[in-house]
Amino acid sequence: MKVLHSAAVLALACFIAGTTSAQNVDIGLHRNGDRLEVHLRPTADFDGIVSSLVFTIRWDRSTGATLGTLQQEGAAAQYMPVRRSGGAHEHGTFNYQVFAGFGMTPMASLEEDWKAGEEIVVASIPVSGKGEFELINDAWTREVAHNANYYISLGGQDRTGAIYKGLATAEESGGVTIQPNPNNGRFTVSFTSAAPADVTVELHNALGQSVYNETLRAFEGRYTKEMDLTSMSNGAYYLKVKRNGETSTHKVVYR
Repeated sequence: MKVLHSAAVLALACFIAGTTSAQNVDIGLHRNGDRLEVHLRPTADFDGIVSSLVFTIRWDRSTGATLGTLQQEGAAAQYMPVRRSGGAHEHGTFNYQVFAGFGMTPMASLEEDWKAGEEIVVASIPVSGKGEFELINDAWTREVAHNANYYISLGGQDRTGAIYKGLATAEESGGVTIQPNPNNGRFTVSFTSAAPADVTVELHNALGQSVYNETLRAFEGRYTKEMDLTSMSNGAYYLKVKRNGETSTHKVVYR
């Protein structure tokens, strides 16, 4: 039996693991119309095998909101097919839905690759009803019986990064975006007001104390605000955006 030359072994290992798989992959949940989008954001180029992917979405059961059937388009459905892992689980006031996928096809064979820092949409999920959906790692997902924390493996190696955007509101006008979330105290808030309207933006700490307040009269267009909480205590904050007499609330996590 022939013994593979060490250079050949190294080349084979590089093909299986991808061009560069030494860095982690972050994940985010975004709102796009009547759908949630699951985005992956690699920190290095990659075109190998996405071996496995697990993530969990949580929402408040009392809202009556529901998740539809996960859908995938293009090459992502081939190199990383993702499905529901069982039905929704009830725990406390929340529903939890676990999703999982296992891949065996090298991305390079599909003429696909990931670029460092670029976001890739790997799945979209229709939503109905009002409420907030959250990509979550918590006490429930960490239980061994559930094994539902965010996890991604590239070429058989754990490359799990961070949940850089966890919260997505199920019904929004002009989609409020908070990036990154969780964050290190610095983040950007953005949304669109399609028609002139009075807009109020407030940020409260966990005690309900206002740490930021801004009112814009007859505002129209794209709102973007960079916020800095580094002089304050870390923890959960709540952003309230009032438009056209309706208020949406969004959790901001300062780690």
